[in-house]
Amino acid sequence: MGGRRQQESGPKKVKATALQIEVSLEDLYNGKEMEVPIERHRICGKCNGVGGSDPNAVKTCTGCKGKGMRTVMMQLGPGMYSQRTGPCDECGGKGQSIDPAKMCKDCKGKKIKKENKQLQVEIDKGAPNGERYTKHGEGDEVPEAEAGDVIIIIQEKKHKLFKRKGADLFMEKEITLIEALTGLDFVLTHLDGRKVRIQNKPGEVIKPESVFTCENLGMPFHKRTYQNGNLFITFKIKFPNTVDNKSADLLKSALTGQAAVAPAKGGKGGAAKKDEDAGGPVDETCELKTFSENHRNTDHRGGDQHDHHEDDEDEDEDGHHHGGQRVGCQQQ
Repeated sequence: MGGRRQQESGPKKVKATALQIEVSLEDLYNGKEMEVPIERHRICGKCNGVGGSDPNAVKTCTGCKGKGMRTVMMQLGPGMYSQRTGPCDECGGKGQSIDPAKMCKDCKGKKIKKENKQLQVEIDKGAPNGERYTKHGEGDEVPEAEAGDVIIIIQEKKHKLFKRKGADLFMEKEITLIEALTGLDFVLTHLDGRKVRIQNKPGEVIKPESVFTCENLGMPFHKRTYQNGNLFITFKIKFPNTVDNKSADLLKSALTGQAAVAPAKGGKGGAAKKDEDAGGPVDETCELKTFSENHRNTDHRGGDQHDHHEDDEDEDEDGHHHGGQRVGCQQQ
């Protein structure tokens, strides 16, 4: 009770200012230091929030005794009165008056001035959409009150290739019927610029709308950036419009009891297809494996939201609020 009473009697604090900034998925993956512009009111440096050249320039209004409001009794008729409370007529509701000759020329007696500032904010690797960063005391100021905070809210930009859910990434990939039957091999440029070769198992057939998991190719876990979520790829099969008789006979021969052609080792061979950026060496090679529901990391910290239920209300010292098939990757 004593602490609460002390808090109530302390200086008032100006209301916080909320700013929403758009951040690309690349920056959320890699982390980034950003500058955020803000327009705010700060105490006038020329008069130090007095409003005049000296403290004596500001006089307390005698009409309202500095309250800015007055209660006036009005007679409506014999023995009938009405009470009205409104802004003081003498000071215009300000509670004070300033000698025009001594009024501060910078703030024109308002005691505060607008200013622009660039705030530095460090975006964490794996920060979730809606993450908040609090910059204490960087908001608006008024005399005789504690400066307000600035709360910077992350809004994740839409990505042209990846969709994000928690710590996992999702994408779609169109492949040819030949690749679906004989094996696929393509190179993916990841959010940090790495080139990752994606391959499936020899002899494995990819069916339309099949979902495969690429282990550890998702977003970094928030606050545990040494671990990553997974990447899920849904494959769309592009079928040919027509098949001539000769090709049809060859297909029938190949598909009646004959083993499917194994994909070329190391990404070489006629069945191999590269993305536009596939030329040159790669950083990793991933083999697709069977998808399982326990591969999902629906929470940005890894795992599902149930695993972190007890931590949902936590806030760290920096003012941050926390709330198909599978692929093994090998470094090259």
